[in-house]
Parts: sequence; C-alpha cells; structure tokens
Amino acid sequence: MDSVLEEAIRALRLGKPVLIHDDYRRENEVDYVIHASFVTPETIYEMRTLAGGLICYSMPLLAGRKLGLAYAHEIYASIPELAPLTRRTLGYGDKPAFSIWVNSARAKTGIRDNDRALTIRELDKVLGMIINGSIDEAKHYFYENFVAPGHVPILLGRRLSERRGHTELSLHLAMLAGLTPSTVIVEMLDKGTALSVEKARKIAEERGLVLLEGSRIIREVENLGEDLYCRYNLC
Repeated sequence: MDSVLEEAIRALRLGKPVLIHDDYRRENEVDYVIHASFVTPETIYEMRTLAGGLICYSMPLLAGRKLGLAYAHEIYASIPELAPLTRRTLGYGDKPAFSIWVNSARAKTGIRDNDRALTIRELDKVLGMIINGSIDEAKHYFYENFVAPGHVPILLGRRLSERRGHTELSLHLAMLAGLTPSTVIVEMLDKGTALSVEKARKIAEERGLVLLEGSRIIREVENLGEDLYCRYNLC
C-alpha cells in the first residue's frame, strides 16, 4: 500500500475529511469525503461552505436493496411520462447513483446543518444494523424514523468494476480503512465550475488534509483481489 493511501486511511479512521479526485477522464472533480459516523453539524457547515456541492450519504447497493430502495432512474423509468428522462446520461457516461432523498423524522426543516447531520447519523445507524444482520430491525427503523422526500440524497454504491464514481471510491476507501461502507461526500466547487485539482491541493496543504487520487484506491482494491463488500455480508 502506498504512503498517500495509508495517510488517507489514517485520516478517515480519525474522523478527518479526505479529498478524493476521481479521474481527469471522468468527472475530473474533487470530493470532500468523511465517514458518516463522524458527521456533526460543524461537518455539514464545512461541507457546504468549503466544498459547496451536493451533500450526499453513500451506502452499498445491496444494503439499499435490503431496505427496499431502488435507484431514482429505476423509479422514474417505471413512470411512463418520466421514463424518457432516464434514457440519457451525462458526459461521464454512468447511470447516477441516486436513490431517494430523506430526512430524519426528528428533523425540524431537514436542510439545517443539525438536521442533515442527524439524518446522516440515523442512516449510518441503519447501515450498521444491516451489516450486523438485523435486516428486519433495520427496515422497521428506516420506515418508522425517516420521511421522504427530504434533504439528504442516498447514493447506492456499486463495485469498482462496475462504476468508479466518488460514491464507489469513498465506500471502498472506508472498507480499506476497516470502517463500515457508510460515507458522506460533497463535490468541491469553484465559481461557475468544479474546483481544480490544483486549488484543491492548495486547500489540502493549508488545512492539513490528504488529497488522494481515485486510481490509488482502485489499484489497492485490485491488488487485494477480493470483493470488499463480502467482508460486510454485502455480496
């Protein structure tokens, strides 16, 4: 394992954000990533002021399926009037990872920093139940304690052999760190466009953060030669 990846793993384990650049040939974006169990209202504030993109919660696809979730494009495709909207993709070519958007039922409006932090921590709790094999408990808790639509989009991550977006990269980094595949990600934006890797690197240096190329995660997973999701009974 290379030193930059090791540094990113240490940071994630300590609850610190890691900046992940996907690929110059893909979105060519840098995402601010943190493990969901460490999210606080202060984290959400930093995500929206420092990064500025869409704050999303990521979990593995199979975990979402166990809850009865589907991809948003699957839901829209089942509605004849909306189905045509799902037949196109953006420039990077992948079907998006979006599922549904939720709020914790205990949130006030859903959008505030403390509300989104609460919703994310509750989603992380549900993911933990699934990994522990308490599927019925997880489903009951999810359907009793969340409201949809809401202000936190759930992303469903695939394997890196299927998709190499920030959803998948962040989940695999968490698993490499020995953490549950439960992350929060947000794109880092500049005025009118994505924040460049060069500007992201400057922010990383100023704040003592790790800027990690997605290729390092992919290479390590390929070297391991195993499906990391299987470690969590999600294969």
